[in-house]
Amino acid sequence: MHGMMNWRKFGWLAGSLLAVCLVFLLVIRQQVTETRQQENALRVTLTRMEEQNREMNAQLSLVGTEDYIVTSAMTQYAFMNKNDLRFQFTNPEALYAYTEEELKILMDEMAD
Repeated sequence: MHGMMNWRKFGWLAGSLLAVCLVFLLVIRQQVTETRQQENALRVTLTRMEEQNREMNAQLSLVGTEDYIVTSAMTQYAFMNKNDLRFQFTNPEALYAYTEEELKILMDEMAD
């Protein structure tokens, strides 16, 4: 009978270890699945950002060229002909150095 108790204890111990191992296996599988989903999402984000980077580098290489100035004048400001004199403001805020009130005072002073 003493030998029988050892087999029962061994069976209970083996069953408990098996249950613990199965729980760990399920937890690890869930973590692997979540990690793969995160990896896929990050790959999609990386691809999107690489495409944006290529587009921005292409735009950067065009900035300041004659084609860029003509295209931006036509698309952003809806004016410019092919043979017009071309220039581009690097600081368009400087055009608005005066407020309307200051401009009115300046115009009144110039009229006097």
